[in-house]
Amino acid sequence: MTVLITPALLFIASLTLAALQIFLRQAELSSTSLRMFPRASALAWLTAAFGALLAWGSVFFWQVEQSKTIDLLPWAPVTLFNAAPSLRADSYAWVYALSLGALAAAVILTSPARMTRLSPISWISSLILAMVACLALIADNILALVLVWTALDILEILNTLRLAETPAMSERAAITFSSRAAGTGIALWANLLGNVAGQSGSLAFTPAPARIFLLLAVALRLGVFPLHLAYPLDRGFRRGFGTSLRLTLAATSLVVLARIPAGLVVDPAYQPVLLAVVALGALYAGWKWLFIPDEISARPYWIIGMGALSLAAALRGSPEGSAAWGATLVLFGGLSFLYSARHVWFTRLFAGLSLLLFTLPYTMTATGWMGNMPYPAIFWPIFLIAHSLLIAGYLRHLFRPGDLSFSDLPRWAQAAYPLGLSIFVITLLVASWWGWNGSRQTGNWPVSLILLVVAGILGILFLRLRKLLITPTSQGFVSTTPTPVTLAQSTLASLFWGLYRLLGRVTGYISSLMEGDGGLLWTLLLLVLFISILKGR
Repeated sequence: MTVLITPALLFIASLTLAALQIFLRQAELSSTSLRMFPRASALAWLTAAFGALLAWGSVFFWQVEQSKTIDLLPWAPVTLFNAAPSLRADSYAWVYALSLGALAAAVILTSPARMTRLSPISWISSLILAMVACLALIADNILALVLVWTALDILEILNTLRLAETPAMSERAAITFSSRAAGTGIALWANLLGNVAGQSGSLAFTPAPARIFLLLAVALRLGVFPLHLAYPLDRGFRRGFGTSLRLTLAATSLVVLARIPAGLVVDPAYQPVLLAVVALGALYAGWKWLFIPDEISARPYWIIGMGALSLAAALRGSPEGSAAWGATLVLFGGLSFLYSARHVWFTRLFAGLSLLLFTLPYTMTATGWMGNMPYPAIFWPIFLIAHSLLIAGYLRHLFRPGDLSFSDLPRWAQAAYPLGLSIFVITLLVASWWGWNGSRQTGNWPVSLILLVVAGILGILFLRLRKLLITPTSQGFVSTTPTPVTLAQSTLASLFWGLYRLLGRVTGYISSLMEGDGGLLWTLLLLVLFISILKGR
């Protein structure tokens, strides 16, 4: 039961913050309590930071009861689900939970560097998001996974609709929700196939026919379509809760790849085709991640690129490699997106930390290139170039001028900000040496040497040609000319939005028809038709 301590701590912290927020609202309305308001806001921040740090530390206690299954209440009907929802914390769930716990704590600790006014609502959202994500990481069967995925989708759409400023943003939020809901539906179809094959319910025993559908569900739930969520154009919010939401949704999807049975995930006949698609996606994402000037605008491509590497590792039958890339997506992504107040020594430290991205022996990503790859002469060069582009993009964004200087922060923020970023460094070092199946591995060290050479060549070429390859920006956002890929994305998004508007109009017409003067007559007519159909049968 130690695995439930972490979500319990996050729930208590969020509940305490909610009670404190009510007190803050009353203090605002009371003229006698106005002097206490700034101190109360600081107290709320301390409560959120302490709760997040305590939850992150409690993940280490998962080692006490790893691989212990917790069965929940029975579920009906048994024709759809032959097993009750169950939870199980293995080493892959542990490394993901440690990464997401570090992300939640870092988002709260670094928030003073982004916010002009402290906002307990965003901290409550981050804590609740981390709590639900912990349950998704330890879901042992598809039923438990679908339930938690649905809860994450509800949290996402409630937050995005709350912050949507225009109808277009609300429509984009609806399309994003529909994309992830489609992934959840495909996971349910995989569960039905598992029932037909006599699956016991655990993800570790997923039958071969259902695995391809789980891969498709993960791809849809990565959260990369649409490429930009319906957030207001507030860079502080996009760096903070926006980063937490995007990386959390990606991690809770990629964890499934490490839970699928080791070996061939799909039929060998389909493996080269899927690897080709994944390789091209990784290459395109790496290129965009490197050459888009703003790391926040390039964030979807980081998720696509690292998610493609995680998916490729799963297709090669390496769950350790898949989990390594998924956790790296969260840790290095969080470090890159939250690092807004620049300092020369922080930049040098984080640049040296990039050595952990080269899959060197005894690093966190050492298992990244383990497993057998078909047609290595074709796939290895593509994936290695994509991997090098991702590393080069991380370094390039790291040395880009930040939103402000570290010296511009208040004194108390200068103490909290390095602490929030240091959590990523601690987590990366701990996960490299202890706690899960991918720690202290030598990996494929010849690939690491090739990566060092390729990344060095790409870095030199980038320094020589960056003025020709980088497009100008306007207010920190990218202004690029349309390409075939972006045109296809916008066309597909327009198609979904048109369908969404059509359904809205049909629903509105039916509502007005039923609520008018003839609504009772229409109701009686439909009732008579329904009774006649039943009587005929």
